[in-house]
Amino acid sequence: MAEVVEDDSMDVEEQSHHDSPQAQRRRTVIQSTSTQQTLLDHPDVISVEETDDDEEDGRSTSERPIELVRDGDSDNVITVDEGEEEGEHDEDDEDETDVEDDTGADPDAGAREEEAQQLGNLGTTEGVHDTERQATTLAAAPASMPGVHGHITSYVRNSPAEFKTSPRRTAAKVESDEDSDCCSICFEAWTNSGNHRLASLKCGHLFGQSCIEKWLKGQGGKCPQCNAKAKKGDIRVIFAKTVKMVDTTDRDRAVRELEREKQLRRKVELEAAQTRLQYELALQECNMIRTQLDRERQRKAQALTSVSGPSPSQPSCSQASSSQQARLYKFDSSIPLKGESRLLGYDAQHGTLVVSQASPNQLFPGFGVKKISAMDLRSMQYVSVHSKAIRDICFSGRVDGLMLTASIDKTLKITSLMSNTVVQTYHTPFPVWACCWNQEDNNYVYAGLQNGSVLVFDQRDTTKYVEELSPPRTRCPIVAISYVPRDPSSSLRCGGLLLGTLRGGCFWEKTSTEYRPHPLPMEGSCTSLKFEHTTRHCLASFRPDKNHNSTRHLLCELESRLVGEDGRNQCSCHVMHTFYGGSTQKLLTRSALFTSPGDPGQILVCAGDEASTSAQLWSASTAAWLQKIPTDGPVLDVCPFSINSKHQLSVLTDKLLRIYSWT
Repeated sequence: MAEVVEDDSMDVEEQSHHDSPQAQRRRTVIQSTSTQQTLLDHPDVISVEETDDDEEDGRSTSERPIELVRDGDSDNVITVDEGEEEGEHDEDDEDETDVEDDTGADPDAGAREEEAQQLGNLGTTEGVHDTERQATTLAAAPASMPGVHGHITSYVRNSPAEFKTSPRRTAAKVESDEDSDCCSICFEAWTNSGNHRLASLKCGHLFGQSCIEKWLKGQGGKCPQCNAKAKKGDIRVIFAKTVKMVDTTDRDRAVRELEREKQLRRKVELEAAQTRLQYELALQECNMIRTQLDRERQRKAQALTSVSGPSPSQPSCSQASSSQQARLYKFDSSIPLKGESRLLGYDAQHGTLVVSQASPNQLFPGFGVKKISAMDLRSMQYVSVHSKAIRDICFSGRVDGLMLTASIDKTLKITSLMSNTVVQTYHTPFPVWACCWNQEDNNYVYAGLQNGSVLVFDQRDTTKYVEELSPPRTRCPIVAISYVPRDPSSSLRCGGLLLGTLRGGCFWEKTSTEYRPHPLPMEGSCTSLKFEHTTRHCLASFRPDKNHNSTRHLLCELESRLVGEDGRNQCSCHVMHTFYGGSTQKLLTRSALFTSPGDPGQILVCAGDEASTSAQLWSASTAAWLQKIPTDGPVLDVCPFSINSKHQLSVLTDKLLRIYSWT
């Protein structure tokens, strides 16, 4: 510690003794906070400590520290008590040291204080030499400061921690420490692994590795903080334990494991899809071979009958009818519905029944289908499809479970029942009443419109329809449409579209270049039209009219023959059996034509009857009535299905779905 004592201090002491025996001796200690020689010539911050000592007993009675801040451009002095700045002028009493404050605080005092703080952090050796110079300079300081007299002592600070630090510098230091915990490019925390691990450049600034690589690639090769030249090769990964980083090792490992699991799952799903496809192809081939075998057996039996006559052991029609009545449908269960249900559909690939109905949620109005599991007859979920009522539903028969729906909202939509989402939408100029798939090429779909025309859509071209089939007769709504595949060995060799309208029926023959219309000899208002692929028979249902007092269901056989020199086909049909129902029919109900579960060689006909509120069952082979199935209301649709060798029949009314099992 260096100490310099002024000569004038003796005068002060002597004067205090002569003034009064009770007067107190004052000692003023002035200490500069600057360590630089040039700043000591004109001290900026001086610490003044006044001490009043009791003359009689020699003990200290009062002590008050004062900090003087001097303006570097003038001789003004600011008095600050205990480190706090004051902006107003202080006038001391006669017993205290007089300090005049003519101006406010120096605006550059903070900058000089920061510079003095930095210089105070120098080594101990340099601080000692500067302190010796400081002591010499401070000896003359009171002489240049009017009103300040007393004993002056300069203290040497032992360490930089003894220097006084302002609260603003403390807050700035805390904020700087918080900023040093994150990357200055993305302001995200560093990690000790992964792409954003801690890295530095040659200049020493720290960044996240991925951030600084992107920065050097696009910013001309300069450091983001100091603008020094840098390149990608200057990046060095830092392994520092004292740097705050987020440990993402477990997360990165979990992400890698998740990616591996996803790849394995995709691989397994692909293999499963390929296996299902192979299974479906083998099943289709097996069914085709079985159908051909049944046809050959029937032809052989007919040939033997025509040659040798009826065999005594062959059962008669009444015996066949009695055997059919021995095995009928019995009630199994019922499923309640919300109302406004109209159509039924069955996806054999996934074992799912669908029922068209209105949306059960009033916040999301519209129409869709409700999925029901055919395995346990449990309701699954509702799938919203259209904004208005649905008029027809059909399935592609493929593994993907695509459903084609027609609606009066002028749209034709394809919906995936696997994801429960609409995958394709086709817009039409008129409401769509009927639809079907091309069984030979599933890329094409058909839409029967309200004006009687048919639009052909290609799934590979979603912009518009590829062809329009205009009706040969008057324009009336198409209520039913079915695709007929080619079969050179049957009576109807060609393929095409079978249409049912409110004015009759029509068959559109499909050639290699065009579609040719063939009107069918069907009179009346057709409400339903079904085609059976095994026997290539069709079932057309008609309302009562002025010529017929009851509902009719015509079982027809389609046929074609070559006419003309160009070898064109002339398609027609002849009625094999007619089944009569009740005398009233107000709704557009749908009937069914399907193979008998008990005898694959027999065909059954099932249709609703509004007059008796029931479903009627007939044998198409013998034209015999088999069973009356009672219901709670008018039957809107019937749909036969089988799963796990269990044959069932679903009957739909407005608010109830009844399931019957074959016994």
